[in-house]
Amino acid sequence: MKKSTLMKLALTLVAIFAIMGAQAQTYPAAIQDPAHANALNYVQNTETTYQTTGLGLTLYVAPDPVYSPLYNGVGSVGINASSQWRWVWGADFATGTQIKDWTTLENYCAIPAGILPAAGSTLSVWVAERQAAACADATGRNHIITVLPRPTAILDGANTNTDWSVAATNVFYRCGDGYVDNLIPTFTEAGAPYDAYAYTITVTRTGFDATGAIVVPQTDVTATFGAPLNRLATVGAGGFVASTTQALIPSNMVYVQNVGVNVRTRYTFTLATVASRASTLSYYRANIANAFYAEGGADDVVVYWLNLPPVTGPIYHIPNSFNL
Repeated sequence: MKKSTLMKLALTLVAIFAIMGAQAQTYPAAIQDPAHANALNYVQNTETTYQTTGLGLTLYVAPDPVYSPLYNGVGSVGINASSQWRWVWGADFATGTQIKDWTTLENYCAIPAGILPAAGSTLSVWVAERQAAACADATGRNHIITVLPRPTAILDGANTNTDWSVAATNVFYRCGDGYVDNLIPTFTEAGAPYDAYAYTITVTRTGFDATGAIVVPQTDVTATFGAPLNRLATVGAGGFVASTTQALIPSNMVYVQNVGVNVRTRYTFTLATVASRASTLSYYRANIANAFYAEGGADDVVVYWLNLPPVTGPIYHIPNSFNL
C-alpha cells in the first residue's frame, strides 16, 4: 500500500474518532429498570448499597458514551451493537468469581440473594465493558453491597405518669377502666444507614371471673384501636411511613361484659410485624412485593388488666331490739 494511501486512511480514522468524540455525551443522569415501569430509579452510586439479607438486587452500568453516544438510560436504546459486559465478585475484576459472562447489549446484572454474604458482611462487585471481544477495559468498575440483618424489635409499655401498678415486666393492672398508655417499640437493625421503621400491633381482649376462669373468650379487637397501632410501609422509599418512637393506645381500654355485667378484663398488645426503610427498599430492588417480618415473641407482648373495684357490702350489727 502506498504511503499516501496509508496517510489518507490514518487521517480518515482520526476524523471518525473526532466526530465520535464530538457527538459523545456524558453519562445519563439515571437508568430505568424495566422491572419498574416508567421509573428512572437507578443513579450513579456515591455510596454503598445496603441490602437486607435474603433479597437479591439488580445493578446497571452506563455504556461508554464514546461507543454509545445516543444511550439515554431507557432500555437498550442507543447501546452500541458491539458493546458487551461481564460481571464478577471478589477482590478485583481479573480474579473475581463470575456472576454474568460477556453479554451483548445487556448493561445490567441480577445479583441473586444466594451469592450475598451473611448479614454484617459486604460483597464487592466488578463489571467491565468490551467491544466485540476485540478491546476490553481490563480494570472495570467496582461497587460494594453491604448486607443488613432483617429488622427486629421489642415492645414495652411506658406506664405513662405511673398510672398503672406493675405485676411483672410489661404486665400492668389497675382498678377501673377507661385508661390508655404509650407503647414503645424498640428496633434493631445493625448497620442500617436510615433509622426509620414501621410495624403492626394486634390487640386481644378476654374476660375473667373473680376466680380467674375465662367467662368471655379471647377476641381480636385490633380494629377497635385502629390505624395508630399500624404504621405501614408502602413499596418504594418515597412512600415509606416511619413509625413514631411511641405508639399511643388511641382508645380507652374498657371492661368487657358477661351477660350484661362488667367482668375483670385483660388486654394483650402484641407487636406482630416490623419493617424498616432499608428492608422496604430492599424488596423494591428485588422487585418483590413488600413484606413485613413476623415478630410476636415473648418480648413483644404487653398486658393490661382492668380489675373490678370491690363494692363494700352492708355493715352488720346486733340490733338494738335483739332479744337477750
